[in-house]
Formats: sequence, structure tokens, C-alpha cells
Amino acid sequence: MIQNSEASFEHLAADPFQKADERLLRTALSCAECSTDATRMGDTGEDDGHPSERIRHELESLWKNIDFGHIQAVTHDTETRVFFESYLFEDAHIPALSVDVVAKAADSAEAVDDKTVVVDMMSGNSIEIQIAPPYLVKSVKERLEAKLGIPAFLQRIVAEIELEDGDNVSTHLGPEDGSTHLTMIRKDPPCITTEEFLKTIVFCVQNWETTLPECYTWYRFDTYREIPTTKQELFEWAERFKDMKHEPFTETCLQSLDLWLETDDYKGHPEVFAQHISRLQSFLEGHCYSPSWIQVYDEPYGHDDDLEMVMFLAGRLRAAPETLMVGAVRLNCWI
Repeated sequence: MIQNSEASFEHLAADPFQKADERLLRTALSCAECSTDATRMGDTGEDDGHPSERIRHELESLWKNIDFGHIQAVTHDTETRVFFESYLFEDAHIPALSVDVVAKAADSAEAVDDKTVVVDMMSGNSIEIQIAPPYLVKSVKERLEAKLGIPAFLQRIVAEIELEDGDNVSTHLGPEDGSTHLTMIRKDPPCITTEEFLKTIVFCVQNWETTLPECYTWYRFDTYREIPTTKQELFEWAERFKDMKHEPFTETCLQSLDLWLETDDYKGHPEVFAQHISRLQSFLEGHCYSPSWIQVYDEPYGHDDDLEMVMFLAGRLRAAPETLMVGAVRLNCWI
């Protein structure tokens, strides 16, 4: 258990942990507006009709119906409290899924030693490009990005096998003086990176206290300070967590919660709970590209008279690829 007992909350204006037990704070955030006021959703479940909002409400409902009884039963001075919030970050700090197509003139200056490559698409169409020595797959992706507007990181280039960026096209297919045929398969976006996640939660809002209360609470108990006045200062703090555990949302969620159970010598999760988490995983995979699970601390974090765990689930929405849906999870009890 990580301990931090060098300071107390006595100098703070308010104790961020005096909240109603087991409540769900429902927050919809528009980063495009970057408003200091969050749109708080009540228990009516109403939304503005936008697909992203409907998906977020489904996530809230799914989470609310998970039975956390065995987690709440972990007791030190008090039983465990489970906090959850969900957010939508529009125009998040994640790579775009399309780029501007470069003018055709870019291919007009063909050099003598350029190689002609014909790339077949899964749609049945083909495109002809020219690449310069040393004829790397990376060059193929760059040309396709310029011509088709498909970012290189979404392209899978296949010959008899999938090729890596540094592979030489000539060593895999075709005579040196003829055209080379390759196949391009568009793949799903990968998990967001930790840096993309941190930049999104820091730079896409103006006020953590009003729009991201759980992130605000995290900062307060981690530093025992007021929130920084500048985004750069806040990001410098957030960068301390650049190496935190961040993996695809699979059994990693259960593994994180295992750490909390172990503080009370409680072993294993009930089968029904594992089924609920599996249902949550299916939901996230159905609505998000490559959803991930983020665990902030290596183990439960003890500070003053509290024990905490902070975790996040995150995924780029399929219905709105520039939007990042985030769920903030916090476990707390007194010790």
C-alpha cells in the first residue's frame, strides 16, 4: 500500500471526500465549447438526442447496475465507497481518423528510380503510387495518406504477410523492373496513449472542480494543494503519471480491483460480478475503438486517514471518432 501521511487537509477550504455515499455524478462535457459549467444530468436520463450522449447514458446505467457488494464490503475504519463519473471530450487530443488529401501534383515529379506500386483495396478498387528508394512500406503509407486521406497509423499493408514500416517492398513482391502489388486494409484505431489521455483531461476543460470533480479530487489528495492556475502547471503534475498502467480493457479491470480486495484479505470476485464486467467490456468494444483501462497507482494509495484507488476507462467513440468517452472510478475508505 502506498502511503502519504506527510500532510493533512486541515489547510484546505473544504474536504473533497464529504460527498454522498455511492452517488453517481453525471457529467456531459463539450470540449468544443470548453465551458467552465458542466451539463449535469439528473436521474431522468434525458439527453439532447445526440448518439454520443445516448451511449454515455447507457454506460452510466450499465455501471449503476453492477453489483459492487464485495468491493463495498472491504472495510478498514469504514466500508468502501465506490464513486463513478462519465465524461465526453469532443475534439479530444487524439489523432484524427482522416487527413486532407494532397493535390495530385504531388505525384507528378516522378524520378527515374521511383518504383510503381499498385495497392489493392478491400473495396475492390486499386490505386497506383510511386515511391522513392529505398522503397519502404513507410513510404507506401505516406503516399496513400496523401492520396486517400487515410492516416498511416490506420493502414495495414499486406503482401504474403503484414509488412512493417521499415520493410523493403522489393524484397517481398514483384520483379525489380515491374510493378508491385500490395493490399491495404484499413484497421481500427489503436488504444489511445497515456499522453493523449492526460492532454485531453487537462487541456479540454477550463475548470476541473466544476467539470471533472473526480479528477479534481484526485489532484487534491495527491498533492494537498489547490489546483494550479495554469494548464501547463497542471499538465506538469499529470505527466508524473505518464508510466501508469494503461492496457486494453480486458481482465485488467478485475486485476486492479483485486489489489483493493487484498487490503482486507478478500480473495476473488463473485461470478456474477465477473459477468457484469464482461458485459461492460462488450458494451465498450461495441461502442468504442480499442477501449482501455487505466490504473493510476501501482497499489491502493494511503494518505492521512484515507485509502484510495483511482482508475479510468477510456475509448474513442465509433459514432463520433473525434470524441473520447471517459469513465472515472474511485474507491475510498477511511483507515
